[in-house]
Amino acid sequence: MGSFMDDFGENVSGAAKDVGEKAKELGECAKLYAYIKAEEVKIQEQYYRLGKKYYSLFQSQAADELNAYVNSINASNEKIAVYKEELAKNTGKTGND
Repeated sequence: MGSFMDDFGENVSGAAKDVGEKAKELGECAKLYAYIKAEEVKIQEQYYRLGKKYYSLFQSQAADELNAYVNSINASNEKIAVYKEELAKNTGKTGND
C-alpha cells in the first residue's frame, strides 16, 4: 500500500510541477504578446505621424497613387468646416470655443 501512496504522491507532485511550468510558459507568452502589441501600437503611431507630415508637406503635389487619400482627407476637412459653421449658427459659438 505504501508503494501506491508513494506513486500517487509522485504523480500529484509531477502534475503540480507540470502545471506550474505551463503557467510560467503562458505567463512568458502573455508578456511577449504584450510586447508585440506595444510595438505594433508604436508603428501605427508612426504611420499616423508620417501620413500627417506627408499630407501637410505634399498635399498639393501628392504622388499619383496617393491622390485618392489626399482627396478623401480634403473632402473630410471641407465637411468638418461646414459642420462647424452649422454648429456655430446653432450654438452661437465658433468651432474653436
